[in-house]
Amino acid sequence: MAARNRDRIVHFYEIADAGANASAPSRLPHRDWGTRIRRLCSRPPLQRTVRAGDDILIGAVDPHQTAPHLLLAKVRQDVPQLIDHVDGTLGRLQLAADKELVDVTTVYFLPFGNVVATMAGGISAPRVQALRRWLDGMRVAAPDVRDIALRPVVNARSREKLAHAAAIERLAVRISPEPYDSPSSLRASSDLGTALSRLHEDNPDMVITLTLEVPKKSRSLVPRRRARGHQRLLDSTRALANDIDDWLDNSDVVDTAAARARMEAWHSQADDEKIDFVSERITAKCVVPFSSSDGHAIDLQVALTKLEEVCRDNERELRAAVSADL
Repeated sequence: MAARNRDRIVHFYEIADAGANASAPSRLPHRDWGTRIRRLCSRPPLQRTVRAGDDILIGAVDPHQTAPHLLLAKVRQDVPQLIDHVDGTLGRLQLAADKELVDVTTVYFLPFGNVVATMAGGISAPRVQALRRWLDGMRVAAPDVRDIALRPVVNARSREKLAHAAAIERLAVRISPEPYDSPSSLRASSDLGTALSRLHEDNPDMVITLTLEVPKKSRSLVPRRRARGHQRLLDSTRALANDIDDWLDNSDVVDTAAARARMEAWHSQADDEKIDFVSERITAKCVVPFSSSDGHAIDLQVALTKLEEVCRDNERELRAAVSADL
């Protein structure tokens, strides 16, 4: 079958120290992750395997590729079927006893700021939480870091908006049905996130839109009540932000997640700014060929070449986001 092209999204994450406060991981001095990963992946397969729930994650490095990278494989639980295009018959894929099918995500380690770029090899390939669990399970940052956090790289200015907001006037979240072949539950730690997750689970074929807004003009809202509403919505938005980050990393349901924030200016007049949790994350799109109709196969050299290209194209913005000066 002739090769075709497919759009892939490259995600960028900063490796940080989760420490005692997982909601506010601390920045690490830059480290040579490529060398550490290559050293770990020189071990036998069983010694670079991490079990996380039902998932079996195996790390590997291609010795023929000089770029600092990791191939994170997740063992597939299903058995694909084969079709014979001559007679149209279907049959199970037969594998040797010592072989298994895997879905693979390619991880590229940038030379600054502990930043990694990831490209999934297919819809079932490991996502960022799987990468974090493998890095933690392999103790790749030991001995001084107990728990690793992978936080999305966002625009430098955008990262500070929510932390310095004086009030939130409006919050809007829109989630859509996931593709039929990649359903997942939305993990949540906030009250709003839990409510949205439950609605999404109970109504998997519906678009769900949540809008919370403190009305600017209302006879029933005296200034004290309006201020209380702004503060409660600010607290709720800050709590929901962590859930939204997790949903963006581990699902494809979030269409919109944005807030209108009031920022106190130096001249004591409030400035309104939009906080867009989706578009302010630094991502890149690239086109890669795949060799089969299911979209799972991406040649490693092509993946690494594309990752290097988008990293160079976005280097200035990425450096600014993680305070790694040129």
